[in-house]
Amino acid sequence: MSRDSFDEQLDRLTGVLALMSRDAGSAIRGASTALLEVDRDAAERVLAGDTVLDSRRSEVEAMIPEVLVRHQPVASDLRLVVCALRMAGALERMGDLAVHVAKVALRRHPIGVVPEPAMPVMTALAEAAARVADKCAVVLATRDRLDAMQLGLDDDEVDAAQERLLSLLVSGWPYGVESAIDLALLGRYYERYADQAVNVARQVVYLVTGTIRL
Repeated sequence: MSRDSFDEQLDRLTGVLALMSRDAGSAIRGASTALLEVDRDAAERVLAGDTVLDSRRSEVEAMIPEVLVRHQPVASDLRLVVCALRMAGALERMGDLAVHVAKVALRRHPIGVVPEPAMPVMTALAEAAARVADKCAVVLATRDRLDAMQLGLDDDEVDAAQERLLSLLVSGWPYGVESAIDLALLGRYYERYADQAVNVARQVVYLVTGTIRL
């Protein structure tokens, strides 16, 4: 395989990852719309779109052996191949977590899942997760180490919002156990979504520096 052909394959690999990042961001936005606006159509679009993310992960996994067999990558190229596999897994899991949010909204429809007292903190969680998704896409595109490290700090916003939500639920929550369980699970889904975005950023740091420090 010529170097030009190899570079084309690497470009294709990074292009699929960029599409996955876009899809994961769209998924969490759609799931949040379903949840906060009691929008059944938005939830169903998230579920339908998850198959696209799954197929893109499979595409990445199918490309890796071909790249390794047909070319002997140098260290930086090998890091890209290894990181691509890890990133694809994290991005696919981000989509799965968005699906979990959408499924909670669907399960309770047409009843809203989020009572009014919890709406501000759930909105904060949704907005923070969307920001993390946007920055994850930027980091993938630019491979900027400082932006990647900043993403770890942005994740703190999600963690803080989740803590506020849990504090609300244990402070005499008047809407019943079932409601408390739903909201606790939702907080966990958003928190794990942001964690997976940070995992992607860790791989960018490793790709650029050869070490993981985030």
